[in-house]
Amino acid sequence: MKTKYFFLAALATFTFASCADSEFIGENSPNEVAAYGDGSIRFGYDLKGATRGDIYGESAAKLLGNNFYVVGTKGTEVETSPTPTLVFDNYLVHYGINTAGTTESNTANWEYVGVTPGTSPYEKYDKLSALNSQTIKYWDYSVPQYDFLAFSTGTFKAKKDKTDPAADEIGVTAMKYGANLASSGVAYSFYLPSETALNNVFISDITEVANANFGKEVTLRFKSLGAKVRVALYETVPGYSVKDVKFYTVDDNGTHNFEDAKGTDAALITAAGIPTKGQIAVYFPHVGSNNDGEADYDKAAATVTPGADPAMNKSFGALTNQLIAKEADEAVAGKVYLGRSFATKTFAGDKDKDFFLNVFPISTSAPLTLRVDYTLVPIDGAAETITVKGAKAVVPADLTKWLPNYAYTYVFKIADNTNGWSGPADKPAGLYPITFDAVVTEATDATGEQTTITTVATPTITTYQQNHTKTAVPDEYSKTTAKNIYVQVMDNSVNPATLKDDLEENATDASTKKSLLYAVTGTTTATEGLVMDALENQSSVAAGVITGRNGVILTPATIDATVTSIENGVDDNPIPVTAGQAAKIDITGVAAGTYAYVYDYSTAAKVETTIYQPIAVTVGSDIGADGEKFLSVATSVLDAIDTSVAANVTTEGEAVNKNMIYFSKTNQTTVPPVNPGDPVTYSYTYSFVSVDGKATVPAGLVKCPVSSLTADVDGTTDAVAGTFYFTTYVRNNGKYAVKVIKVVA
Repeated sequence: MKTKYFFLAALATFTFASCADSEFIGENSPNEVAAYGDGSIRFGYDLKGATRGDIYGESAAKLLGNNFYVVGTKGTEVETSPTPTLVFDNYLVHYGINTAGTTESNTANWEYVGVTPGTSPYEKYDKLSALNSQTIKYWDYSVPQYDFLAFSTGTFKAKKDKTDPAADEIGVTAMKYGANLASSGVAYSFYLPSETALNNVFISDITEVANANFGKEVTLRFKSLGAKVRVALYETVPGYSVKDVKFYTVDDNGTHNFEDAKGTDAALITAAGIPTKGQIAVYFPHVGSNNDGEADYDKAAATVTPGADPAMNKSFGALTNQLIAKEADEAVAGKVYLGRSFATKTFAGDKDKDFFLNVFPISTSAPLTLRVDYTLVPIDGAAETITVKGAKAVVPADLTKWLPNYAYTYVFKIADNTNGWSGPADKPAGLYPITFDAVVTEATDATGEQTTITTVATPTITTYQQNHTKTAVPDEYSKTTAKNIYVQVMDNSVNPATLKDDLEENATDASTKKSLLYAVTGTTTATEGLVMDALENQSSVAAGVITGRNGVILTPATIDATVTSIENGVDDNPIPVTAGQAAKIDITGVAAGTYAYVYDYSTAAKVETTIYQPIAVTVGSDIGADGEKFLSVATSVLDAIDTSVAANVTTEGEAVNKNMIYFSKTNQTTVPPVNPGDPVTYSYTYSFVSVDGKATVPAGLVKCPVSSLTADVDGTTDAVAGTFYFTTYVRNNGKYAVKVIKVVA
């Protein structure tokens, strides 16, 4: 299984507002002071500031547990050396239904004057302020700006500095400001006993209000401290659908010995553990006016110190309700199958929650592994099935860092070059197409056999494009986002899986470089297996364009495997990577269409072998098209080979000689003796015997030197009876990991 298309989608933030009265005080106040009453600062929600998806009013207050803490300063909070003056010191702001207008400091049901944490009805919230009481505050037009930051513990109790909170409590520390905010590394911390507690925590970025905007509404946008994650799967196995997917909750490392550690709930496995409780420290990576060009300027970030017993896997729920119906001829009816394209991918979990689960943010992560069993059902209605076990995909750690208030979707594709097993662990991994080769020797079919096209288990490939969403495009990646596509490769043949760091190896040498990109044509249903077959079995190569024996055409496209960062992470900040760990597809440099990313993990120089492929002909008709070239050999040439010479006939177990092609020879009596004593005359029937993929040949075959073939027979030549016609292709023993990438305009 290849790691499937991985993308990140920004989660709509919850929005609440801190509205400033239009009034002000101070030496620089305008002359209209009298028109606005007392000029108090007030908290509320500004409907004009709402955006689609925002939550406000009573619904917002409910999420916040009707309370939040706020710090507000005036002065130069965002300067390089901040020296602000404290105005609101961890004030508790309370929401009361229908209380707007009852006091000068309350215009939108949010009140801070007279609110006393720890007393009724605020007994759930400890006092965090060092000030004596909460009093009314007024705008000061003599300062250049105000800055606000806030958080809420929702319906959970807020307990100051408590590091071991009870099940219904969250430990909190007071918010810092000014120089402490900029230099200490931690603005404030939460101590969380559970994921349920995490779901109650909301934080804000720093909201800067410049002097020119005093008296206007101030908006504090709260966002969830947690991240959201979901998982989806789909399949592209030609001729089959996928049902009965079972998920491992431990990594069996290819031994298949954890049958009791599987279930129907989709699970991602991690060796590092996923926090379910612990401490979360909130900090601001870039404050100060010298940093205002940074993508995370004034934005809150978080680091997690996990508590004891982190989860070694995360379950996302069952696929049951998200499966799709059978194809026309399939034997099993009903909605039992995985989606068959990216657009119809099957999510795990609760549709009402858009399949997302809330999780602790993770700033330093480890690879995530998906390991599954599943059953293949043929779409032609045949009763046979194939059960694949232990198929594995690994998402690189670079793409498993979860930031607060962002959503992450991991999409896995089951393709025809899966790395699962359909038999014991000592059998080869992968799906192998059944092909046929019949050999008839001396009127027997003892040497007839089924042969396979040999492929190998391949590394996992993850692709990523910022702002790629499940609904924006029908295929995998979109040009309209104007964002580049990035590729990373995980070696999942080792434990633990490791991120490949040699993608830039020989980046300027097209014949040996590790990372390649091809435009794929010649087929309407490009799959990883078809591309691999074209790479391994090439009819021709001209100016780097590969034409496979299967008709797939691979045209080189530009890819940059020397990047040192994945630009535009989910939060607009780059994701740094070591050189060679990622490759970039410039979205402006590729047209809409189908592409194949190829990671060449051959460990030695490729050995190429010419394979001779007989073609079907009609005697008297052209053997091909004008301009096509073929090879031929007449049976008269074969008759001339003296089979009484041992060197011209194979022996049992003889090694295949690439300089020979092989035929079986059958005697047939055609004319009885006319006169007594005359010899019996024979005619001979020859059959071509393919040795494609074989190391040895059976006994009794006639060996015809390749040099005996007539080369470059034009396709307009009439087929002649008693003649074999051949095309050729070149097979190599390269090892390729392939990921088909579809790009839409």
